[in-house]
Amino acid sequence: MSMLNSAAIKKHFIQMAKTPKSQLKRLLIGTICSFVCLILLILSSDWEIQWLFYLLSTALLIAILYAIPGYIGLWMWRMRKFLFDLD
Repeated sequence: MSMLNSAAIKKHFIQMAKTPKSQLKRLLIGTICSFVCLILLILSSDWEIQWLFYLLSTALLIAILYAIPGYIGLWMWRMRKFLFDLD
């Protein structure tokens, strides 16, 4: 049986829609980390240190990827009546 069947995905999305506080926490952590990485990239751009650029760029990408499920979860929570017939 495939891990990505539609019932498992729908169950996961419903769980995301039922936990808006944890989704908001995830979104805020990812967003704050993204801004910190972006500010550090801007401030360190004059130094032209290649390994620092790649390290901060990778950290920025990870922070953005961490925040995306929180954004999707909040969107699912807002659309829960329409998408899942919850509440």
